[in-house]
Amino acid sequence: MARSLEIGILLHTRHLIREGGSSPSFEQLWENSVLAEEMGLDHIWIGDSITLLDKARGDCLTTMAALAMKTQKIKIGVVPFLPVLRQPVVLAHALATLDVISNGRLIIAASVASMREHIQRQFAACGVPINEKAGRLAESLQILRGLWTENTLTHEGRYYQLRDVGILPRPIQRPAIPIWLTADRHEDGFRRVAKLGDGWVTMVNTAEKFAEGRAKVDAYAREYGRAGKIPVAALYASFNLDENGDKARREGWAWMEKFFAVPKSQFAYHVAIFGTPEECARTIQGYVDAGMTTVIARIASADSKQQMRLLMNEVRPRLSL
Repeated sequence: MARSLEIGILLHTRHLIREGGSSPSFEQLWENSVLAEEMGLDHIWIGDSITLLDKARGDCLTTMAALAMKTQKIKIGVVPFLPVLRQPVVLAHALATLDVISNGRLIIAASVASMREHIQRQFAACGVPINEKAGRLAESLQILRGLWTENTLTHEGRYYQLRDVGILPRPIQRPAIPIWLTADRHEDGFRRVAKLGDGWVTMVNTAEKFAEGRAKVDAYAREYGRAGKIPVAALYASFNLDENGDKARREGWAWMEKFFAVPKSQFAYHVAIFGTPEECARTIQGYVDAGMTTVIARIASADSKQQMRLLMNEVRPRLSL
């Protein structure tokens, strides 16, 4: 387990390009990224989606390049990232360049993707058969790491064939850019993390389930000869903090319903940590005791500054690591 709990914040970009009817502007994103760095957060994250007008975001790779120029030290990541929607050689080149631009601050938290209808639409629009998503992800990750670490790469796979291909620049980070993988319930997902991941990201909604998942990842890693190779265990959760716990819960759920445009009853797959700083610290402590090393916090509030302040000044000091 890591020696200290890392806390990152998800910076929303959807509303910056679809609300208000005016020209899109990312100024709020730049301000929040600088604020997160000043407050001592460990990383900033953005999301990934392509072709979905109801979930529209700016391109995540372009946006991360800009974030790298707006900040100095904070790590920059994308979660959940869908690598197989991009051709792997082009993606390897883009990510390596991003790592150089950021001076080695890049993280990707990749997902095999669900079978939800809006995900299927993205795969169809990008010309990728969704029934090939797991196999393509495994091959893509092999290609990414090969191009990042070798002068040239030859790859004869089911989906991709390369002969003596190389890219420059290669990443600053050694041996390569960290790739965390998502897994919540399915054994194939835990095996994928154990075999291919540098870290594990999950949205399981209890500390007990987190401990079970961590144990599965570790057990499978031993099978693959990778014991100790997956030090990161990250919880991706939504937060709303207030000295009045009931107010935090009301505002948190109201924000979630508005942002996702679905009722509270449909949020079973989200982790919602809403309440007073003390209540939230108790919840997080349970996950820490279960093996969590990292929090990726979605702020379920319009006041990101206050929420970041409460996380760093009121919650973090209460945690025993």
